[in-house]
Amino acid sequence: MLLYASSADVGTFQSATVAAKASGSTTEKELYGKPAVDPVQMTFDKNTGIWTSTQKDYNAYKYYKYQIVNNGTTYYVCDIYAKAASADSIAAQITDINSDSTALYNGTYDSTWGTKEGYYNPFGSTGSETKTYNDAVIYEMHIRDWSRAVVTDSTGKFLDIANSDKIISYIKDLGVTHVQIMPMFDYSQVNADDGYNWGYNPYHYNVPEGRYVSSGYTDGTQAVKEVRTMIAKFHEAGIAVNMDVVYNHTSGTAGGSLYDSTVPYYYYRINSDGSYSNGSGCGNETDSEAPMFKKYMIDSLKHWMLDYHINGFRFDLMGLHSTATMAEIYKELSAIDKNVMVYGEPWTGGTSLVKNGVDKNKIDNCADTTNAANGVACFNDGIRNAIKGAEFGGFGIGQVQGKFVDTDINAGLRGNAFTSVTGRSLNYVECHDNYTLFDKLDYSLSFDKVEGKDAIVSSFITVDKLTADQLSLIKAQDKLCAAFVMLAQGTPFINGGQEFMRTKRGNPDSYSADTKGGQKWDNGTGEFGIDTVNTVDLSFVEKYNDVYNTYKGLIALRKSSPVFTNATNIKITNPKPGVTRYTVSNASETYRVFFNATDEAHDLSSDTTGYTKVINVTSGTPTESASLPGSVPAKSFVILKK
Repeated sequence: MLLYASSADVGTFQSATVAAKASGSTTEKELYGKPAVDPVQMTFDKNTGIWTSTQKDYNAYKYYKYQIVNNGTTYYVCDIYAKAASADSIAAQITDINSDSTALYNGTYDSTWGTKEGYYNPFGSTGSETKTYNDAVIYEMHIRDWSRAVVTDSTGKFLDIANSDKIISYIKDLGVTHVQIMPMFDYSQVNADDGYNWGYNPYHYNVPEGRYVSSGYTDGTQAVKEVRTMIAKFHEAGIAVNMDVVYNHTSGTAGGSLYDSTVPYYYYRINSDGSYSNGSGCGNETDSEAPMFKKYMIDSLKHWMLDYHINGFRFDLMGLHSTATMAEIYKELSAIDKNVMVYGEPWTGGTSLVKNGVDKNKIDNCADTTNAANGVACFNDGIRNAIKGAEFGGFGIGQVQGKFVDTDINAGLRGNAFTSVTGRSLNYVECHDNYTLFDKLDYSLSFDKVEGKDAIVSSFITVDKLTADQLSLIKAQDKLCAAFVMLAQGTPFINGGQEFMRTKRGNPDSYSADTKGGQKWDNGTGEFGIDTVNTVDLSFVEKYNDVYNTYKGLIALRKSSPVFTNATNIKITNPKPGVTRYTVSNASETYRVFFNATDEAHDLSSDTTGYTKVINVTSGTPTESASLPGSVPAKSFVILKK
C-alpha cells in the first residue's frame, strides 16, 4: 500500500495515454507518485482471501493506493471500495464522508448520515406513504446539457444545477416527481479534458465524476459535497433523484480498469478462448453473478442511497444482469426504502454470456414479495415504437405520423403487455438515445408512407425554417405523444426538453463528435457543434408554451386521478383505424379519452352518452367544462369524464 500526504503527491497519468484513450493506465510508473513513507506491506489471509495492513496512525496521510503485482505487471490502483478519491480517481482518500465536514452539504455533522434512519426520499415521504411506480413521473437530465442552460460556457457542474433556482423551479413547476440524472459516477475521461460525454464509460463506481465538480478541486470530499448539495436542492423542492448506473461494463480492461487491475479477469465474463465477452458492445461485460462483484454492486448502490440519498436507479443494459441478481438488488434496496425505484433497459448491447438475463418477459421474476406492488421495472420499447416508430432496423414511423398500429397502441395503453404489474412498464417516446421526439417528427415529414423510404439527414428542417403548417403538425403530434404516455397505465418517462420540442438539429446520437447520418458533428460552436446540439434552451418553453402547458396539464391530470395510475376497469376499442377510444374507471370515477391520429376530425356525436364534462389540459391546469365537443380534431385527443 502506498500512502500520501497530499493530492499533489499521488502521481499522474501519462499525457500520451490520456491523449489516445481519454484516461490513463494503472500500469504507468508515473502513478507511483511521491509516497510519504516506504510502501507498506500487506498480509494475505488464505482462509478469507483478504489482504490486510495495520497502521496505528494515519493522521499524517490523506490518500492511498495499492501497488499490486500480477503476472509480472505492476498496477497502481485506487481502492475500488473508496468513497472519496483524488481527481481522476488516481488515489483513494482516507476519510469518513459522513463525519468529515468538508463532505457535508451544510458542513454540520449529523450522526444519521449514511444510515437508514437518516435517509430521505420526498416520493412517499421517506417510506411513511405507500407509493407505486405508477405514481411517479420521471424526467431525464444530463448535467452538462442543463448547466449550459444557465451558464452558457459551462462544461457541466453539479453546482450550476444546485445554485440555479431557474432550473429546479422550472422542473418543479412542470410537476414531475423524479429527475433521472445521467451517469455522474467517475467515468473514464480526465478532468482536464472538457470534451462532451454522456458518461457511459465507468471508471470508479463509488465516487462522483470529477469533471462536474468545481474546476481545479484538490480534495475528493469537495466532489462528495457538491453532489450532495445538488441532490439536497432537488429534495427541498420535493423532487426525488434517480441515478443512471452502468454496472454492466467498464471503460476498459487490464490497466484501463481499476477492477481488472485489482483482480485480473474476476470482474468480467470471459469467453472460452480467454477473450472478454462483449455483450455491452463496449469491449467487455462485467460478471454480476461473480459473488464479490454482485456484493460490490449491492454495496455500491446502498452507498449512493444512504450516503447521498439517491431515490432510485436506472440500469443501463440491464439485460446483462440475471433476473436473480436484479431480484436480489431490489430486495436489498427496498428494505431501505419501500418506495425506491429500480428499473432499466431490458436488453443487451450484443451477444452475452449472461445466464437468464433480464428481458421484458422475465421482469416479473425480479420482484420481491415484500413490496410486490413495485419490483423491477423496464422501458417499454413496444409502446415507444407504436407511438412514433422504431429506432432500429431503419427509420420507422408510428401512430402519430399515420402508420396505424392500433393493436400495439391498445396493448401499450393497458400497460400489462409483458407484466402483471402495470407500473413495471416505463412508457416513453424519447430518452437520451436516438433522435429527440421533435427531430424524429421533423424527419418524418419527408418519410414516404407508401414506399416506406427512409428519411435521411438532408431532409431535416431546422425549426426556424419549418412552414407554419409543418410546425403546427409537429406540435400536434408531440402533444398526442404526450397524451399516450401520460394517460396510459404504467409509469411515464420523458426526456428533459421533450415538453418544449427540444431539438438536437437532427443528430441521432449526440454523445460525441462523429460522422452520423452523413453529417459531420464536431465539438465546435457552429450549427453542428456537440454542445450547440445538446445544450438545453429554456427559451423554447415560452416559444412553444402551448406544448409545454399541455405536458404540464397532462401530468397534473394524471396525478389527480387514480384511474390513470391504477384503473380497476379498462376498455379499449378502435372506432376506425387511427382512432382509439380508451375508457378507464374505478369505483368513483370514469374517464373516456379519444386519441385521433388521423388527418381528419373524428365525429363524437353518438359517442358521448353518459359523459357530462370535458377536461381541458392546454392551460397547464386541468379544467372542466360541460360543453362537450362534437368531434376530436385531427392529430389530437379529447378527455371526457362522467
